[in-house]
Amino acid sequence: MKRTILILSVLLISFFAGNLEAETGCSSCSSVESCSDAYTKKACPDDTCADTEHEHKGEKKSAVEAVEEPAKVNTSGLKTLIGSGVPLTILDARSGKYDDGKRIPGALSLNAESKPEEIAKVLPNKDALIITYCSNLQCPASDMLYKHLKSLGYSNLLEYPEGIQGWIEAGNPVKSAK
Repeated sequence: MKRTILILSVLLISFFAGNLEAETGCSSCSSVESCSDAYTKKACPDDTCADTEHEHKGEKKSAVEAVEEPAKVNTSGLKTLIGSGVPLTILDARSGKYDDGKRIPGALSLNAESKPEEIAKVLPNKDALIITYCSNLQCPASDMLYKHLKSLGYSNLLEYPEGIQGWIEAGNPVKSAK
């Protein structure tokens, strides 16, 4: 019961703290640039994550992309959750050249391309609290991982869209995974 109240409190704080996503003028764009007719856009102008495809002007979404918008947590909410001792798993969604090895303490590495078998080994309980993050507000990797996990039946998910950049800018500690 206490865990449920804590999680609901953090979600309410995050909700009332405001929308953390940059205004793009197009709900399906993940870039801070204004939308164009191009199907593929550079999602991270500062080159911290990857090129991604997205729905634009009525184009179809894949089954993973069709999942509802992620529940989100901001930096203070995430810090509160970590400090509370509530059991949770934090997942860094960056991969390849975009993974600099810096991690929120305790975070594991999984990405949206991870196979269900690999995910099940890391996350055996589909009801456990799981938080995804990537580089920053413009990086789509945490959203894609969130949606992938949701499509596999994971039910207690939060996205931390500020990513490792927001975590560090707030003066929080990081660990090195490399």
